[in-house]
Amino acid sequence: MRFGFPALVAALAVAAPVLAQNAPPPPTGQPENPAQRFERYATSEGYKKSIGQIAVMGSTISQPECKEHKAVKRAAITIYAGPTFAEGLHPVTGLWMDRILMDRCGKPGYQNILVQAQPGTSPKAALKMPGLTNANPPMQDLVMKDVIDGLAAKKCTDMAQIIPVDSVLGKETKPRKIDTKGMLVEGAWKETWTIRACGKTVAATIDFSADGKGGLSHKVKM
Repeated sequence: MRFGFPALVAALAVAAPVLAQNAPPPPTGQPENPAQRFERYATSEGYKKSIGQIAVMGSTISQPECKEHKAVKRAAITIYAGPTFAEGLHPVTGLWMDRILMDRCGKPGYQNILVQAQPGTSPKAALKMPGLTNANPPMQDLVMKDVIDGLAAKKCTDMAQIIPVDSVLGKETKPRKIDTKGMLVEGAWKETWTIRACGKTVAATIDFSADGKGGLSHKVKM
């Protein structure tokens, strides 16, 4: 059955696997702050197993020609909103991105998974653009919208046949600068996004530029 990446993202956002069911208990007699508790949560075997399963799912969709996908390790974690906890196992607020290094038939790759905490239940997860993109999740969504519009102009409109494959960082034309608040205030660079679209492989060149206010502008060339 064909199952396009945009549809897979929507499905995962609604019903992600239960995460971190086996988080280890905190050290006896040592109170934890939210950052310490999240570290324990995100490094638990239950969480890592669930995130690994989602990463394998995304890698299998992006690279179906490979029949053996393995989640190797976490390559990075980016926190957009600091997780907080109540009495339960899972965080009740928080938003973060897990970047997982994959082994795809002996070749490295990366899957990016956006995780959002929910009160009273396990977090929900959504696959984002594979690879090493520097774009944050909202910008990824904007770029993908432009890519999909560009593909529609080329008569590829079947969403089940539009599959993001990889993103590669290109030349940095202006060094990136981050202020004391963690906001990107300067920088410009190129990325190449590879998409499988209606039976063809399409390369989109994306020019990103910081707007000086923490956001990004972009241009897509296909």
